Amino acid sequence: MRIALFTDTYAPSVNGVARTLQKLVRDAARRGHDVALVTSDGGAGRDADARVHIRLPGLPLPMYPEVQISRPLGIAGSRELKTFAPDLVHAATELTIGWSGVRWARDLGVPLVTSFHTKFPEYLSGYGLGRLEPTAWGYLRTFHSHSLRTYCPSQETLRELRSNGFDGVLEIWSRGVDSEHFHPSRRCRQRRRELSSGAESIALYVGRLAPEKRVEMLLDAWEIVSASADESLALWVVGDGPSAAELKARAPGNVLFTGYLEGDELARTFASADLFLFPSDTETFGNVVLEAMSSGLPVIGPDRGGVPELIRPAIDGLLFRSGNAEELAAATHTLLSDASLRKRLARAARRSAEQRSWDSIFDGLFAGYREAIRRGMRATAA
Repeated sequence: MRIALFTDTYAPSVNGVARTLQKLVRDAARRGHDVALVTSDGGAGRDADARVHIRLPGLPLPMYPEVQISRPLGIAGSRELKTFAPDLVHAATELTIGWSGVRWARDLGVPLVTSFHTKFPEYLSGYGLGRLEPTAWGYLRTFHSHSLRTYCPSQETLRELRSNGFDGVLEIWSRGVDSEHFHPSRRCRQRRRELSSGAESIALYVGRLAPEKRVEMLLDAWEIVSASADESLALWVVGDGPSAAELKARAPGNVLFTGYLEGDELARTFASADLFLFPSDTETFGNVVLEAMSSGLPVIGPDRGGVPELIRPAIDGLLFRSGNAEELAAATHTLLSDASLRKRLARAARRSAEQRSWDSIFDGLFAGYREAIRRGMRATAA
């Protein structure tokens, strides 16, 4: 297949969408498919796994600088894509580059699929823009209405899209994990000492530091846990974002902010903690939750969003009532005070993660691509 992928975010941006789409391009190349990648100019060089890489200049989105508002596809880029002659266009995100993909596919009569990754309408309230949520959902409905099928990462997200008026073909495109990279064997005493010398138990959060991630609620819960602890504790917060300064100013002394981590350093940090705390209830999936499970950590997550589809309560993790700091603190205290339970959940979490390989995920996606191409060809013939 020849696939044209349009996305407003891509590596080196550090977010789940960018990382997932980079994996898509790499896996497509490994399977012998050709990819034309149309992305924002995020400072990286050409992706060697893409046969064609068109990079469009842009400016960071104010509330989400990992995503850029880029110039639409121009004449030269359109000509390059015509020469590439894709069998399918995948408009993966809903900003200017995504719209360029929708328009280009429509104008050239190329089958089009889209994907929904991020609940931007739910993010708005955290930035004082909650009144715009209905408008945002309307915008997204219009964008995805042009596609033969829209991919989303979880059943919960699919139900939410249906409830917000998405009436086209919706299909699950789940997420996998590299279970060799995120592995319990990477646990490192030296890593624990260098980040939190003397801490007997270490909790971990990995993710963006922004209002929609509810990290302030995590700190509320952590203060409750720390106040009643009879051992030395530490919380590692891995990530960055617009709330970083505010969160650092209010965090207790046993919280360490590391900034963004990648590669082996991130995998070693995951495996060197004792449990993973994830407060965000706006996730469509929760890539970092799966990475924590693969690293051999029990996860405590909210009972809303995509996370409950990953965690089986009391089997490989625990759930708490969304937004409730006291319940998160109680669940954290339970795992910190019961080492045997923590280890049992950790072993089960690892087994669960091992069942979610990227190979099987992409098998399904590429099969869906082929069906969309056939459907598009039938529509053209008619």
